[in-house]
Amino acid sequence: MIHPSNELPPALRAWVEDVSGLPVTEAMRHFAGASRDAWIVDVGAEGRRRELFLLCDKAGSGGSGRDAAVLGALAGTPVPVPEVIGQDGSLGTLLLSRLPGDSDFPAIDDLSERESTARHLMELTGVLHGLDPASLQIGHLPLPESPASCAVDQLVPVARAADSLGEGAEPFFAYALGWLERHLPTKLERIALVHSDMGPGNFLFRDGAVTGIVDWEVAHFGDPMEDLAAIAIRDMATPMGHLPTRLREYERSSGIEVDLERIAYYRTLVLTRNSLLITLGLAHPPPTFDVVEMTMYQTLLIRGAATVIGDILGVDRPALDPIEPGLRREDRRSGLIAALRRDLVESIVPMLGKGLASRRATGVERGLAAIDHEDQIGATLDRIELDDLEGLLGQTLADLATGEAALRSHLADLAAPDLETDRRLAGYFMRRMGRLAERRRPLMGTLQDRLPQPLEDS
Repeated sequence: MIHPSNELPPALRAWVEDVSGLPVTEAMRHFAGASRDAWIVDVGAEGRRRELFLLCDKAGSGGSGRDAAVLGALAGTPVPVPEVIGQDGSLGTLLLSRLPGDSDFPAIDDLSERESTARHLMELTGVLHGLDPASLQIGHLPLPESPASCAVDQLVPVARAADSLGEGAEPFFAYALGWLERHLPTKLERIALVHSDMGPGNFLFRDGAVTGIVDWEVAHFGDPMEDLAAIAIRDMATPMGHLPTRLREYERSSGIEVDLERIAYYRTLVLTRNSLLITLGLAHPPPTFDVVEMTMYQTLLIRGAATVIGDILGVDRPALDPIEPGLRREDRRSGLIAALRRDLVESIVPMLGKGLASRRATGVERGLAAIDHEDQIGATLDRIELDDLEGLLGQTLADLATGEAALRSHLADLAAPDLETDRRLAGYFMRRMGRLAERRRPLMGTLQDRLPQPLEDS
């Protein structure tokens, strides 16, 4: 049963009723990703009741139109997807049938059920990759021209997004994009429809089986190894079990050979792409953008991207030891922050019940905790960062601003570094992103120690 909620805006309610031909009886906001808002919606009464799911683009992203085109092409195939009830490009809306099952993969307590569900996802991923692209009529998706173009087609919009950030872009993005451009894949056994964000959160399950795969807004024709990379990425936040086992399950059920080098490449690409897109959202967040949660995921992903490049180059992962609190930057506001957090936790959040307001208030409390944490350790981390930059660049730096400018200049002049230079840069960015995660420790919660899982057995 869905609890009544007035969160569905009147214009969307009217559109749902017009498309479905039935009155909205219940609606509840569903917490989706960064690019779309979502609602669980019931229409009609007993005898004519329908369970639906509504998506609405944020800031004209166009994701719902792309999603609808892919879902239409997959209807009738062995890949389980929801039915498209209606779509409106001007409103950015997409109304779907609501499939049975749950999306909260971590909620499965039974290990055998978790393993069965994960295995079924790998099998269905293979089924998806076995579909003939010629049989799928998806107008907005071109076929790649070569193995390299599978990656280049994804890199071009990512580079464009980085350029739009200008001097505000994290220097790691320049390094990562350069690395990706220098190591384009040269092999490709087959072209397939690629979900590109496959994994927990984007599938529904029940009783140890996947009942539907959802959220196809970034799907495209490309290298099947990209979906295996996406599963490895989502494993960072929502463990999928032993990844080498998952990859063997995919290979056995699909007959498609797994290429670990290409999976590692696409894991780097997707981590870089997704962290950069979240960075863009954080630069100009719309009112519905959950800044705290998206900052957490942006940190997880960018640290993961730096870690994977380091792994590929054979750089040892740095320790993730917490920094001991030192001299506070803003000792005077510590008491105020503590009082505000106490009021939120003890007085405000309990009164809000469950829903968007409670979720945002909890986020504010975590944000305040992060500010207080940064006050305690920021000066220490700044000093470590400056020392690391001086060692990397081989020069004495007056301050961090000077160091950041020198780093950007160094990366801009970098053409084709030798292996030793590449490894030194990768090691630096692994440490840099580890420090970023430490600055944001209160935001990270249980994700603080979650790093990319190895793709093969030790």
